[in-house]
Amino acid sequence: MNKKTISINQLSKWGLLRQIKFEEIIDLNLKSIPEPNEAEIKEKIQEWCKINQIQSEKHLKEWKNRNGFNEEPWKEFISRKWKWTKWCSKKFEDKLSNYYLERKSMLDKVNYSLIRVTSKNLADELYLRIKEEESSFETIAREYSEGPEKMTSGNIGPVPLGNAHPSLAKILEVSKKGQIWPPKKLESWWVIIKLNYLRSIPLDDKLSTLLSNELGKEFIEKLVDNDLKKNSVNFL
Repeated sequence: MNKKTISINQLSKWGLLRQIKFEEIIDLNLKSIPEPNEAEIKEKIQEWCKINQIQSEKHLKEWKNRNGFNEEPWKEFISRKWKWTKWCSKKFEDKLSNYYLERKSMLDKVNYSLIRVTSKNLADELYLRIKEEESSFETIAREYSEGPEKMTSGNIGPVPLGNAHPSLAKILEVSKKGQIWPPKKLESWWVIIKLNYLRSIPLDDKLSTLLSNELGKEFIEKLVDNDLKKNSVNFL
């Protein structure tokens, strides 16, 4: 099969120029990382299959056929994934602790209860009923809440704090366990919020990999920005 030259204009037209440049710059940086051994490749395959919900050899074979992989390119694909993780870990080792502290508040797991209604008067009434212990938070949520949390008696989580609405996350971050807040305006809703618990997430190996990869992606994105601004991209 003859090699076909793909021009920058074609890549731009297809919306692939930035993506291709991103991958090219990654390859340039991965040259410093040695190849993984067979055990490391096997471990990475298992990790990749879990992330991509591939649960059998048959499913994996179908995925490789569908995406044009034979054995050697597949091994290179997995090796590259492994090398990327190693490069990020090595490159940002000294920055990881500070980055973890910056991101920690949004990574911590929160479990909270929520009641939302569109009427302020109703929200005030429901809050007083809970405060005066006329009804439990859970009973009120089941009977009156107008969102999907109605089906779980108002309970939400545990979820990363960063998944919550930014205004809601700020309230939860400064709440004490069991604290119930008076109705707050949140977009088109009036909400009553109760913190059940906020669990700190430690910087373990899994989180270290996640955060290192985030830093790696941010680093490469900046290099791509600079390169595209200079209009110095050349593909053959």
